[in-house]
Amino acid sequence: MTYLPVARTATEHDLPALRTLARAALVHDSDAEDVFDLLWAQTADRPQLRILAEADGEPVGLALAALRPATASTPAIGHIELLAVLPQVQSRGIGRALMTRAEELLVAAGAERLMIRGRPPYYAWPGIDIRYTRAVCLAESSGYTRGPEGLNMSVDLRTAPLDTADDEARLAAAGVRVRRLASADEKPFLAWMRQWGGSWDGEAARALTYDPPRGHVAVREGADGPVFVGFACHGVNRRTWFGPMGTDSSERGLGVGTVLLRRCLADQRASGLDEAEIGWTAPIHFYARGVDARLGRVFWTYSKDV
Repeated sequence: MTYLPVARTATEHDLPALRTLARAALVHDSDAEDVFDLLWAQTADRPQLRILAEADGEPVGLALAALRPATASTPAIGHIELLAVLPQVQSRGIGRALMTRAEELLVAAGAERLMIRGRPPYYAWPGIDIRYTRAVCLAESSGYTRGPEGLNMSVDLRTAPLDTADDEARLAAAGVRVRRLASADEKPFLAWMRQWGGSWDGEAARALTYDPPRGHVAVREGADGPVFVGFACHGVNRRTWFGPMGTDSSERGLGVGTVLLRRCLADQRASGLDEAEIGWTAPIHFYARGVDARLGRVFWTYSKDV
């Protein structure tokens, strides 16, 4: 078989075959097709960054890349969103050719820095799952420098303690009401979310696009109406993932976060899931104590200057 590592730009016509390719290559991601669809949609503004490798007219590899434009404080950053090669033809130079072509196109588009890590708010993972060993080797042999790692935690939804009735009653007595996020909340909620910085407001906005919204909030009654003091979302980008979440500093210590977490996980269990992932975890002890979460996937992030 003759390999043409970088043959052409992928098109909508290729989608069925590319979903099959993603399912075969992303062996540690049971929702591989959903991951592919998410990242494909996020590269729609620059379709030339959808790069297909073919052999005898059949897709054998794919790279999806995206450009984050420069801001007043940051340069333009090129992201390698996905690089997938069929397992039976790995270690034949296809991945390297795809990586090289993606980098060339990103630099031509103005990227001053290249990264292999999540691109909020619509990211599929923090970086490279270290179980994809060949991907790690490719990144490091291509001149990328390893950066901060991302940790995910896993929750067994069949056994996790998710009841919140008593805690919700206790919070209500203290003036805090916990409820599902509603579409009518959109304007005041997203205005409040901007205080958190980063990309959380974008992720929360995505949670509102689902019916019902994939999030819960904690509120206190104020003189001008409800005041948000906590939030948690789930299934924003990947159906099995939980996050982001946050509690106003004035309310911490009351157990607001635990109730919000458990309500979201209960939604995921009700949807038929047996396990949920807490993405890009920071407070490990909080999740371990609150829902018996355990450390799971490890992701390494990578970057290099152009």
